[in-house]
Amino acid sequence: MFLRQGLVAFLAICPVSAAWAVPATEEGALRLRGVFQTYFGGTEGVVSVTPQGESYELRIDPAPLLAQVPAEQAQVSVSALTYQLTDNGDGSWGVSEDQTFSWSVVVPKMFEQKGSTKVESTGIWDEALMSFREQTSVMTDYVIDSVQYAPPLAPDPEAEAQEPPAEPQVISRDHQRTARMEMSLTGAPGKAGGVDQAMSFTAEGLEQSQEILMGPGGQPMQIQITAPSYDGSGQITGARTEGMLSLLAWFVAHPSGELIKGSQDALRDKLSAAMPLWDDLSMDATVRDLKIGSPLGEFGLASTKVTIGMSGATPDGRLQEQVALSGVTVPEGVLPPWVAPILPQEVTLDFTASDFDLAAPARMLIEGFDLTAEEPFAKLVPEQLQAALLPRGSFDLKLAPSQIKGDGYQIDYRADVAAGPAAPPSGSALITATGLDKVEEALAAAPPEQAGQPLMMLRMARAMAKPGASGENVWDIQMPEGGGPFTVNGQPMGPATSQP
Repeated sequence: MFLRQGLVAFLAICPVSAAWAVPATEEGALRLRGVFQTYFGGTEGVVSVTPQGESYELRIDPAPLLAQVPAEQAQVSVSALTYQLTDNGDGSWGVSEDQTFSWSVVVPKMFEQKGSTKVESTGIWDEALMSFREQTSVMTDYVIDSVQYAPPLAPDPEAEAQEPPAEPQVISRDHQRTARMEMSLTGAPGKAGGVDQAMSFTAEGLEQSQEILMGPGGQPMQIQITAPSYDGSGQITGARTEGMLSLLAWFVAHPSGELIKGSQDALRDKLSAAMPLWDDLSMDATVRDLKIGSPLGEFGLASTKVTIGMSGATPDGRLQEQVALSGVTVPEGVLPPWVAPILPQEVTLDFTASDFDLAAPARMLIEGFDLTAEEPFAKLVPEQLQAALLPRGSFDLKLAPSQIKGDGYQIDYRADVAAGPAAPPSGSALITATGLDKVEEALAAAPPEQAGQPLMMLRMARAMAKPGASGENVWDIQMPEGGGPFTVNGQPMGPATSQP
């Protein structure tokens, strides 16, 4: 779907003025065609613009461009796309579509995919923002079918020359379908430049079936995944839409490897202009009542929530991930009987990595590559890249309060650590637990060959714990700077780490 959204994003990309007054005219259509040819190239048959009353019909057919991809590398087809453009007279354009979008990709002897969906959308494209001020879209019957092949075997030097090459072996088949997806988007000028965008999305009727072949003549393994719905939201601040769209246009104008190599200095300029891509980006999604059918039976999760956040190529780099799982179910007979009472029902994890620099190494990569060389990044020195990425030699890793919760017990944990390749980690962590008697009883009742080692480790950990204010077990872990031994509740746990 990125290709479809990328094509949509080119709409009204260059300054087009309100002088193209309503109704639509042949002159306006000619000018619009020139605008889009700037971004899709001058290949005949790719772009056509036709005046239709008070709007223009824009048709983009990627086929002539995709035909330039060498067939031995890939065969890609994308259906022609049609949009209605209306000049609002204020530097914005109304954009709408109602069409079926389809595509296929074949990488010989490696991968095949076909997909299609019905798309209806309306929006307002802002010339100054180079982004939609607002957009809503609905996709129905979104279907993807994929086939993955095993990597081809190396030729046998002793095989007869006339022996035909073996047919590629299928290792997996995948079918995905989403009954309906809805998305809304808004855009506004960023306070520090670029564009701030916010989006929300929902989906209904998720189905996925996968067949994994375990080898020639082997019984295929069937996996079935279903979920009635998911929803989520996303935010991006300071998106450099102008630079990114200009970069996409540059690649359209340089469809072959030779053209790209011959203009790599211009590519450097385009990449630099697009930096830092965005200032900050975050997205979250919640999937409900997820079911996973397997040869062992049906696994389930009542709720799965994932949140991801990351900076662009900025000096103050950041990466965050949050995961929250609840309502875990497993098929009867899969787990030993003693595990069922202590199976976690809720798990949360929330970590953030920060205090690293993505701008400096990105600049080094852009300035240092040479696409004409056998090794395009051979001139780059790994130690210099590492120093640019971690100017103080380490990054901060913070584990926000997280937990594992089961029937009658709960384990909470958090940490704040500085880590890097040049020095031992330093910082602190705190773990608290309640209800461990139940966990220990379950482990003690299990066959020793299955749970003997976990039971021993649990008893050792409890022996090191100190009581909390409410009777919980507490482990206060300290990792001093400079490589000293870490401590648990004040007790050293190992020899001092040698200084670098």
